[in-house]
Amino acid sequence: MRRIVTTAAATALMLSACTLAAGSAEPVNTLEVTTTTVVEIAHPFASRALMPFDACDDLLDWTIEHALERVGPYGLDGYGAYPVYAEFSEAAGELDSAGGRASAPQSTNTEVAKDGVIGTNLQEVGVDEPDLVKTDGRRIVVVSGSTLYVLTIDGDRVTLEGSIDLGFWTQDLFLDGDRVIAIADGGYDMIPFREEVIGSDGLSRPVYTTVLTVAEIDVSDLEDPELTRTLRIDGRYVSSRMVDGAVRLVVSSGPTGFAWAYPEGGGLRAERDAEKENREIIEDSQVENWLPYFILTDHEGRDEIVDEGTLLACDRTHRPDEFSGFTTLSLVTLHTDELAVDDSTGVFADGDIVYSSGDATYVATTRWQDPILFERGESPEGVRTMIHKFSLSPTGADYEASGSVPGYMLSQWSMSEYDGYLRVASTESPQWWDGPESESMVTVLDTDGDDLRTVGSVDGLGRGERIYSVRFFADRGYVVTFRQVDPLYVIDLSDPEDPTLEGKLKIPGYSAYLHPIGDDHLLGVGQDADLDGRTLGLQASLFDVSDATRPDRTDRFTMKDAHSELEWDHHAFLHDPSSGLTVFPYQRWDGDKDGPPPTGALVLTVTEDGIRKAGIVSHDGEGSEWWMPIRRTLVIDGYLVTISDGGVMVSDSETLNTLDWTSF
Repeated sequence: MRRIVTTAAATALMLSACTLAAGSAEPVNTLEVTTTTVVEIAHPFASRALMPFDACDDLLDWTIEHALERVGPYGLDGYGAYPVYAEFSEAAGELDSAGGRASAPQSTNTEVAKDGVIGTNLQEVGVDEPDLVKTDGRRIVVVSGSTLYVLTIDGDRVTLEGSIDLGFWTQDLFLDGDRVIAIADGGYDMIPFREEVIGSDGLSRPVYTTVLTVAEIDVSDLEDPELTRTLRIDGRYVSSRMVDGAVRLVVSSGPTGFAWAYPEGGGLRAERDAEKENREIIEDSQVENWLPYFILTDHEGRDEIVDEGTLLACDRTHRPDEFSGFTTLSLVTLHTDELAVDDSTGVFADGDIVYSSGDATYVATTRWQDPILFERGESPEGVRTMIHKFSLSPTGADYEASGSVPGYMLSQWSMSEYDGYLRVASTESPQWWDGPESESMVTVLDTDGDDLRTVGSVDGLGRGERIYSVRFFADRGYVVTFRQVDPLYVIDLSDPEDPTLEGKLKIPGYSAYLHPIGDDHLLGVGQDADLDGRTLGLQASLFDVSDATRPDRTDRFTMKDAHSELEWDHHAFLHDPSSGLTVFPYQRWDGDKDGPPPTGALVLTVTEDGIRKAGIVSHDGEGSEWWMPIRRTLVIDGYLVTISDGGVMVSDSETLNTLDWTSF
């Protein structure tokens, strides 16, 4: 279908100078703003929905056909077998060597002041996100390394009640009643290569596949938390959400169970023979080789497998019209009462960005690219990100529609659903590519049958830069791009089919996280920078966006030679709109003994009137000879609670005086 693209140029905007804290003045450059409004965009991949397989035979025929086109003397490129040169103990089944292991503003802060508790900072109210700390106002559960700690808080007193070693490292917890759900990539399942390829040095050349672990811990007995069930799934943990007791888990899984042939010695003949054998392996493959497997173990009484099988049913598995690889991206619904796999649906594509509005989950997948491009160090041109929409019900999820946007997304904040429309911010070049100049854009999509149809777009944002932060509130969007200076763009989305760039502000540095302050202001936290783009340290900026055509920075706070975990993880942020209390961690790298502590939590009072430093909370030497970086902050019954890997501190939220401390 042919679509019409219209372009309109806006007149130049003259942006006023900013008034900064401490009475210092900072000039703001005058910028010419060009707005491109796209009514509808034609693209060959924009309206192609996913197609389900009618039966397992259809799925198997499809995978074998595409695999035979791509198999070689070393198996399938990028799937299954990766040599790991380390001592391998077949009896132990693991490596002997140690392994290793983001209208006007309206607040969306987590369950703001619900029952006097401010906890995890969420993108959408009512859609819980996993984090390393969770609380219900009486209990606090914290994970540090592989240990889960259970604490209680009563007024200004905090008590460590019990702990349990989970057996794996994680930073993702949910708390639902008396159950904690912990999710992590739980390590590798090791499978040795065939015996004849073991070298004379006695070292095996094993292969590995990643395994996702979901653990259920009963914390009804606070002093003795108990591991009750463990769910293990072939694949890599992408993300998760929890709404009304249902955990929505996104898993990325590659093919499994292939014992590939490899050339025996060098030469073309050896490679030819190995490829021939690998083609026979593909032709003899079963559905179980292409879909992930799960095992559910019950630990009450004795370890017992209570359920296992293929995670995806064939008729609940979809494929895009254009081949996108053999990785399956699964959306799994778990209920926390039994950790049972209630429902799974999936697609043959890979993805890393998940957004949930509560009614729907959107998964972004970059179209499959030939690995040879990356081997050559080439940046793919004309890349589009596919977006798949799954509608949610209490018991499962159903595929609904697909669409695409140009380029790459930054994070979950790049997507936002409002009034039935999905707004998406994207950049032509990925974060890791330092190539030719690119630009960014905001695209609006509407669900039309099984098509996420593009209805409007604003492009030309930050030419030569890439997106550093995004925030959507109601019918407005805010986009920050950066290379040497930081333009803050204000986009009017009140008419989804005719979005417009209303104004922009150009200042040194950038904001990596944006948060609403009242009805007409934004707080941006990121890095200060000079005019050459060299970062100077932590910066918090207050923006007045009451006039969308003339955004203005009215105040700022800086900390030289410092950065914050908030710059890549929004869960590290806390804001109480009732008092203006704003807290996030920091770390300094300059080593100035006369400055603030090298690490701690910066406490600010942020209101529409400005930014005021209230002080610093630090875990300096508490239970350790080392300064412990503060990771998370809570407000419970008016008290400020800070958490590090060393323990939990309770402070007076006004004076910041320490009231109690409990070590792990």
